[in-house]
Amino acid sequence: MSLAALVASAIVATSLGAQTQAHPVPPPILEGVHRVVCLGDSITQIGEGPGGYVWLIRHYLHDLYPDQNIETINAGISGHKSTDMIARFKHDVLDRKPDLVTISVGVNDVWHGFYDGHPKGNGPRGVNLADFVTNVDSMVTQAQEAGCKVVMLSTTVIYENLRSPENAKAARYNAALRDIARTHNCLFIDFQRPFRTLIRDYQTATGGHDNCLTVDGVHMNAVGNKVMAHVILTGLGISPKDQEAVQKQVETEQNPRRQ
Repeated sequence: MSLAALVASAIVATSLGAQTQAHPVPPPILEGVHRVVCLGDSITQIGEGPGGYVWLIRHYLHDLYPDQNIETINAGISGHKSTDMIARFKHDVLDRKPDLVTISVGVNDVWHGFYDGHPKGNGPRGVNLADFVTNVDSMVTQAQEAGCKVVMLSTTVIYENLRSPENAKAARYNAALRDIARTHNCLFIDFQRPFRTLIRDYQTATGGHDNCLTVDGVHMNAVGNKVMAHVILTGLGISPKDQEAVQKQVETEQNPRRQ
């Protein structure tokens, strides 16, 4: 199976089963939404470039619901962990008066704990699970108290070795993110299943260990950004068929010189 086919299968697999409309109307979570803030780390910050996951979300929402004038703001900063995000949450998120915020956090909280010769991930540059939970829970609480809808995103992979100690530790942080979302009755979108499925199938099909979705094991390549964007859009309740209906328009906006 080709990589493109694998990506398409993963995106369809995450569908919430929303019915396609001849003239799409926003799914319930996007009703009344005019400003979205995407909070995150370098994966989000880099996702601002053409073809990045934030860029794609912005253009799909605009092209699907042009009358709603949805503004999508990137609030990703490279290297940031939950400790950094909670410190800037008011300034970078709440002060912008969003109707909806996506929170992408956890990769650096886990990954940085492995820095400087700490193979068990307990180094001082990481964030322990208890503090991580406190920080994320506070951000969700603050957002909801401000009347903002919250979408919790799972982490993506930390290296494309799915048995790495980094990914094993990240599983506990992702479980915590899911629990926080459940406690606060907010949407949780899981990247782990499609990422793991694509990486396993790619490695099986090629017999190799080249990166499939990332440039370095962590930061997204073009395919990884597409997977992130479409999993988020599908998780929001936008059907794959509605996404496909404006795909060529988005591609034209991404590569206008090719037209």
